[in-house]
Amino acid sequence: MTADSIPGSGAAQGGVQAPAPPAPEPAGTTPAGPVLGFRELSERVIASVADRYPWLNRVLMGMLAVFTGTCVVAVVSRLSPLPLIPVPFFVVAAYGLWQARGVTDRRRLFNWVLLFGLATMVGFWLIAVVGRWVE
Repeated sequence: MTADSIPGSGAAQGGVQAPAPPAPEPAGTTPAGPVLGFRELSERVIASVADRYPWLNRVLMGMLAVFTGTCVVAVVSRLSPLPLIPVPFFVVAAYGLWQARGVTDRRRLFNWVLLFGLATMVGFWLIAVVGRWVE
């Protein structure tokens, strides 16, 4: 502590002070950019992942094939057609992934990836529902 930072010391006011706030800029000099929302952020993230990992499309397509194959094997092991219920959703997810592989426009890429994600999630949800029915 310095002598001028002690209250009531009679010394001249000094010490550590915050810098003066910057003067406001005149209106019109600051470019007003668009405010990005959740969709724009999602589009940027999906586009960057698609650019950075071009092999991801093949891996996800292989995983969908494994999921579909597991459903077909479950039909044979359970002797019931109920495990085939999620297969159409996995086919729709594969279609969305197939369409997303060559898209360069961020908005269209987001839409196809959203279709892939939603169809896959609904397929897994149906697997859980069928699992409860078969118990």
